Amino acid sequence: MSPTPFSTLAARGDSRLDELALALAAELEEADAQGALAELDRLGAEVRPVAGGTPTAQADALAEVLGRRYGFVGDHEDYDHPDNSMLDLVLDRRKGLPILLSVVYVEVARRAGIELSGVGLPGHYVVGHFGQAPPILLDPFAGGATIQAAVTADLRPWSAHQTALRMLNNLLGSYERRADLSRAIRVAEMRLELPLGEAEEATFGAEMRALRARLN
Repeated sequence: MSPTPFSTLAARGDSRLDELALALAAELEEADAQGALAELDRLGAEVRPVAGGTPTAQADALAEVLGRRYGFVGDHEDYDHPDNSMLDLVLDRRKGLPILLSVVYVEVARRAGIELSGVGLPGHYVVGHFGQAPPILLDPFAGGATIQAAVTADLRPWSAHQTALRMLNNLLGSYERRADLSRAIRVAEMRLELPLGEAEEATFGAEMRALRARLN
């Protein structure tokens, strides 16, 4: 079964991260959505029985299973490769960009009954357990290590749409650097399918038109 089209999910306010990430991938490759969802289900079932009742215990369980047991970690050797932005491939390879590894953590946690959120930081993306104050932040790129320096009073969970937009921004740069203009244009189009402010819509629209002009 093919995933719901990205444009449909982009227009919905209740879209999940796994749905958006897999629909995004399916626009650009032959994504194995069913296999990815099954793997997330399996990992969630493995985390659930070892997760305790406190935020700290739950965060520790996620880091133990995903970071140490299964070795999900950042791709330091080929960081910018588009494969690191595709959820199905990240699940298969167990490495990727910080934001995709964070999607894995959030969706595995959801399946295990743990409320975890993606958190965008300047130049980085992590996950946060907001069940206590201050929240517990884990860095999936570093194997689930706990980080403290980024905890500030104004730290907020990111929505699925905000996360998808950052994923697309990463991919746009990746495809442009590889002179893959057709995929860069498709990514630019997908950004405009997400809910945007007027300034973002104007900027992204201009960038898309500039990319299309290069194709002609």
